[in-house]
Amino acid sequence: MKGLAFLSARPIDGWRVFSLLCLVGAIFLVIVPQLWIVVSAFYREGGSFTIQIRGGDLSVVRDSTTDFVVDREDPDLIVLSRRDGIRLTIARLSPGVSRITASEPLDLIGTVTGTRFDAKSKNTDLRIEQTVALNLFAPTAPPTFEATQDEQSLLLRHAKKGFLQVHDRAKQFSLQNFRDFISRKTSLQALWNSIIVTVLSTVFVGVIAVPLAWLVARYQFRGRSALIALITMASVSPPFLGAYVWRLLLGANGLITQALGMDWSIVGLHGVIWVIVWLLYPLVFLMSLDSFCAVDPTLRESALSLGASRRKSFWTIEVPSCLPGVLTGLYMAAMAAFSDFGTPYIIALDLVILPKLIYTEFLNETGGKTSVASTGAVLMLVIATTFLAMQRLILSGRSFASVSTRRQVLSTPSPAVQGGIYLFAGTVVALAFTPHLVVLITSFLEWQAGTVTVIPTWANYQTLLSHQLGAVWVSLSTAGAATVLCLFFGVTLSYVIVRRNDRVIAPLLNGIVMTPYIIPGTVFAIGFILAFNQDPLVLTGTWFILTLSYFVRLLPFALKTSEAALYQIHPALEDAALSLGARRFQVFTGIVAPLVFSGTLTGMILVFLHGVNELSSTILLYRPPWTPMAAVIFQNTISPGANFGYAAAMAVLMMVILYLPLALIIRKTKGNAP
Repeated sequence: MKGLAFLSARPIDGWRVFSLLCLVGAIFLVIVPQLWIVVSAFYREGGSFTIQIRGGDLSVVRDSTTDFVVDREDPDLIVLSRRDGIRLTIARLSPGVSRITASEPLDLIGTVTGTRFDAKSKNTDLRIEQTVALNLFAPTAPPTFEATQDEQSLLLRHAKKGFLQVHDRAKQFSLQNFRDFISRKTSLQALWNSIIVTVLSTVFVGVIAVPLAWLVARYQFRGRSALIALITMASVSPPFLGAYVWRLLLGANGLITQALGMDWSIVGLHGVIWVIVWLLYPLVFLMSLDSFCAVDPTLRESALSLGASRRKSFWTIEVPSCLPGVLTGLYMAAMAAFSDFGTPYIIALDLVILPKLIYTEFLNETGGKTSVASTGAVLMLVIATTFLAMQRLILSGRSFASVSTRRQVLSTPSPAVQGGIYLFAGTVVALAFTPHLVVLITSFLEWQAGTVTVIPTWANYQTLLSHQLGAVWVSLSTAGAATVLCLFFGVTLSYVIVRRNDRVIAPLLNGIVMTPYIIPGTVFAIGFILAFNQDPLVLTGTWFILTLSYFVRLLPFALKTSEAALYQIHPALEDAALSLGARRFQVFTGIVAPLVFSGTLTGMILVFLHGVNELSSTILLYRPPWTPMAAVIFQNTISPGANFGYAAAMAVLMMVILYLPLALIIRKTKGNAP
């Protein structure tokens, strides 16, 4: 009784209960739908082979065997074996009659007459099919295909001319998928190309975004607020649309290359990197800007007063203090580049890259291998998790917080510095907005057989307004609902991860929540379809599955931006409030939430923008009438001979819808910042 009284007297840790509930939800929404991918990577079907029959003689079709090895091949006897010791013998008894004998007893599932049948043993699940080429000039009924049980063998009656296809569907644990993936030249090339794109894109994005963010955070100049708004707006258009525009301008037959007589094309690995850089630099810029603006100016002033030079103060004070936001931005940019599907698909059709390879292997109906795609997805997960662990290791081992909440006073740049800022920022903004301007112009031009003309027209917008306003509502409602969910869970989960110091729950939550960000969208969507396509929860093809997908996939934006802001708030502020009698919930809502508001709002903007633009998972999850704008644009971009003007009109409408509220939010939160 005393023990029970003690337990009942113990206060309930609300944050711990909340953390456990979030962990259960994360496992259900992330791990369970994707678990079959990991299982598929480590499990392998038994293999297959094809026997050709000519006048009753038997022969193995070359290049048709997988996991089986031909031990003997005669016109009347074929023996095949497998690594696990399974041996199959196909013996011709007479023309049209053969016997299959296995190294373990086969159990025929019924006596079958038709084109195929199944037979099982302890370690095999054989499906045997007959394919016969009929004579078109003397059509006859297809020869019968019969199978009967005979102790440890099957007696087959088949055509005297045709093929017998044997496929063992039994799955067994194996590492062979990884061996095959590594040994395939295409897979290695895809992995290497993905690493090149990721590393180079991240480096170039950092070189552009971080210095620009530092200049904007340090100096007050005319147009500063407008520059922040423009850079944020540069991420509005769908990424695959930017790829299409750059290909339209700088492809082998592009408008610019033709006008300048250039024998050059942007199509290729270099083009993918170019497009991704201008797609991702706003992400790194915004997160770096938050960190630079949050630096405690008293630290730099103290260093200068003690005799440190401005350069030494910059490298020893400002850079370490801003490291959380900068590293987090670069990490998220790297993962976005690593898992991007739309850009390589549009700008370089022949380029083999890992997300594209996985997509092809999953959806290719003529020879795609789920196990190969699953293996690639697992490797992507391992690589991304390694980067995440490195980022966490760097940040968790040092302190970046300050107690003071005072903001630094912006300096007035010299004419030379101001001119350099305008030149640098103007070039960056001009290149980033090139796709936007081209889309705007082409939306008012007539397209004929997939080719743009100089004929002005309003038909693109008339078609849009009369047929696709429903797509606008679907995109805004799903992205808006996902943003609200990300706002709540992004702030609360970041507090759990950074402040609660739980050695088990916090790392698990961080890893699970970040997982969807680096899983290719198509693979993630397939997992969702399997998880929510059966009772008791059927969501496939509904509004809810789109919203749920956007929430789970984009929650890392909210989590990481809130986490970066939280690292710069010293725990002493919370301890002071607790010592004065405030409850933990009051401390969280009254101190923590307001102080991380700027960084959190940045994450919400990114969630909403990416939710509206999301394609890779949307293309598999949506079903009419729940067709979002991104799907409409993509369909009219890739279809041969399609009216790209219609896609451009939809993209312009998307940008107009987002520009006004986005400009107001950025002006209010960034333009008024010191």
